[in-house]
Amino acid sequence: MLSVIIGRFQTNKLHQGHLELIRQAKGAGNDILILIGTTAAIGTDKNPLGFAAVKHLFDIHFSTTPILPLEDMPSNKDWSDKIDGIIKDLGYNEAVIFGGRDNSIEDYYVGKHQIIIIDQQGAHSATAIRKEIAKEPINCPNFRAGIIHHVENRYPIVYSTVDIILWRYILNNMQILMGKKGDKYCLIGGFIDPNDENLKQAAYRELFEETGIERSELANIERMLVYKYSIKVNDNRYTGTKDSIMTHVFEGCYDTLPDKTKIQDKEFTEFRFIGNNEIDLIQDCHKPIVINFFNSNR
Repeated sequence: MLSVIIGRFQTNKLHQGHLELIRQAKGAGNDILILIGTTAAIGTDKNPLGFAAVKHLFDIHFSTTPILPLEDMPSNKDWSDKIDGIIKDLGYNEAVIFGGRDNSIEDYYVGKHQIIIIDQQGAHSATAIRKEIAKEPINCPNFRAGIIHHVENRYPIVYSTVDIILWRYILNNMQILMGKKGDKYCLIGGFIDPNDENLKQAAYRELFEETGIERSELANIERMLVYKYSIKVNDNRYTGTKDSIMTHVFEGCYDTLPDKTKIQDKEFTEFRFIGNNEIDLIQDCHKPIVINFFNSNR
């Protein structure tokens, strides 16, 4: 008979609930198998630790016990079949799967083996533990090494942003509304928020936060924001790193300066309309977007 412990164990150390799970699994007198839930999304707030890091949590409790990754699967049945397949490959026909009430394994596992649910040992939440750990850095070389290890091994990130070109004609000359940061002018825009439902919603949100211009002011067909294209931005914050920014450019018509009293996000010190002969006033990362706009509207 085999006792199987399944969990993600996304904490810096095993808490009392984990230890009780181990104690009862050992107490059954069976051989032990530990399956660590893994996901392809490396380094998220829900799954900050990779398989190798989690495996070390069990070093002092098990020396020869097999500890294997259990990948996320599309359905409960696929996930359960994966578990049953691992058990069979190890040469066992029968197994008991141990789980805590807080991880609700009985709601997910639909395979052929018995489930034993362990009563919760106090109020333990891996999510709460991670949030507590995140509050303050630890002054320790191993802590800093852990951060470096994590960053070096995570996937490159392409951050999504929106940039908004609001244009007008003055004496047959096209101009773009831009905001000043430091000594240079930038397009209206910013990072897409996880709560944004789509790119256009993100564009209207950034427009309102940074200029006070509401969506209703761009309501008619000539003024409404229109998606044009996406382009990689050479942002100096990510120069020399494996990460980058991909911005999604929207255009619309607007012919007056923003009312500063309506602005939520005081990101810009001033606003002005920039013409084709003033490219040098523009921040370098936005120059290609602006030049492309002027060239395509000659």
